[in-house]
Amino acid sequence: MTTPEPALTNALLKVREAGYVLSEDWPRHGVRAQELGLHEDAGTVRLPPDVQLHDLHYIQNALPQQLSVQLLDYTDSTNSEMMRRRTKSGGADQLILTEYQSAGRGRRGKVWLGDYGRNIAMTLGIEFPLNLNALGGLSSVVGLALLQALELEGVDAQLKWPNDVWVKEQKLAGILVELVPTKIGTLAIVGIGINVDLTNVQASKIDQSVTTLRRLGALISRDDLVLAVHASVLKNFEVYSSEGFAPFLDAFNSAHCLQDRAAILVLGTESQQGIVRGIDITGGLRFEQNGATRIVTSGEVSLRPLTTEERQ
Repeated sequence: MTTPEPALTNALLKVREAGYVLSEDWPRHGVRAQELGLHEDAGTVRLPPDVQLHDLHYIQNALPQQLSVQLLDYTDSTNSEMMRRRTKSGGADQLILTEYQSAGRGRRGKVWLGDYGRNIAMTLGIEFPLNLNALGGLSSVVGLALLQALELEGVDAQLKWPNDVWVKEQKLAGILVELVPTKIGTLAIVGIGINVDLTNVQASKIDQSVTTLRRLGALISRDDLVLAVHASVLKNFEVYSSEGFAPFLDAFNSAHCLQDRAAILVLGTESQQGIVRGIDITGGLRFEQNGATRIVTSGEVSLRPLTTEERQ
């Protein structure tokens, strides 16, 4: 894992504090200001007037005191940042936010893109007194928490196994849960990325159809959405810790956009056609092929709807 570039970090800090940085002080190598959605004019790089950066003090004051909250202007990935920090602090009871991440990690090595100060990239560290084998379905529990938070804002979303939030078959959010063994159990590193207000430039770089909260008419601030998502995740985790995945099983299947639909399952370089029959108590996908159903666990796997051309 590579650490963020100090020059870009320093330039973005000046943008945060003063609203601009001199163009001559912008790093000559690496990402251009326009690629971050920043405005460059009259020898300065400026924050667009419609961008409201995260307010660290506002977020900290609304969260439990034992939760350590870190706000970064730039990092490669909040999950990677959590991995680096856990060697010093353990990672539990931590929340990392960033205004921009250059290599936000999704499943199957895909990069999660976004403009500076327009979307949500957050990672939450939660330690469970359970071993890895007892944490099946955790990503789906997080997905349901996102749906619950979004529903309060009038957004009718669905889940796509194993870790996406969709609205009308357009991606709105993604989840990446990584599990690390600890002395007392397992640290869950829960990464969440939400498209709040993608510019057309960034949307064009994403290899699938996407939507944003602003396009859907949701006006909640990014800070308040972070707080709502955090509260929803913790509420679900409290139930999960005491009762396991069973209470979430029917809810996930009801919210799954591909439930009982023909789909393409991609395992590594191999693609298979079948019918989605929900998930089981372990969080694995029940995938039917030629009348037989098997359980597919998450990993290097993805799922997508069967297109009209593929049906023929």
